[in-house]
Amino acid sequence: MKNENLHSIKGSGFKIPQNYFEGLEDSILSEVKLKNLVSDSGFKTPEGYLDNFTVSVKKETKVISIFSKKNILLVSSIAASLVLFFSLNVFKNSPLSFNDLDITTVDNYIIDETETGDLTTLFQDNELSETNFIEYTLSEETLDSYLETIVVDDLFLE
Repeated sequence: MKNENLHSIKGSGFKIPQNYFEGLEDSILSEVKLKNLVSDSGFKTPEGYLDNFTVSVKKETKVISIFSKKNILLVSSIAASLVLFFSLNVFKNSPLSFNDLDITTVDNYIIDETETGDLTTLFQDNELSETNFIEYTLSEETLDSYLETIVVDDLFLE
């Protein structure tokens, strides 16, 4: 099929004007003679025309720095928040117990944060009678163990 298409094209598709080659030699020779006679084209610039001519081709472009203050603050705040997040032990699931509480902390909380009315709701009426406090007796073992745990310097402060 390709061979059939090639044989059907008889010309190259390019055409030249009529009598082109007959006048070609004459036109080339006349142009060479003209260039030999005239050395200048006839166009001149006046003297000093380009002396005061200045052109600024520089175009100011805005440069965006990767290490700007804003970007550094943004990256450092993200890094600080990640360090804080992982240092808080949010993944540690250990519940608090009563053994973790300090006695002085509980005492200070009761003194500073509660009122007398709040404490009376914790006790029943029969536990708050004066006779229970006056007639309360301590065994010698309890008193000895208490005295062994007390630091002598703390007694002077009280």
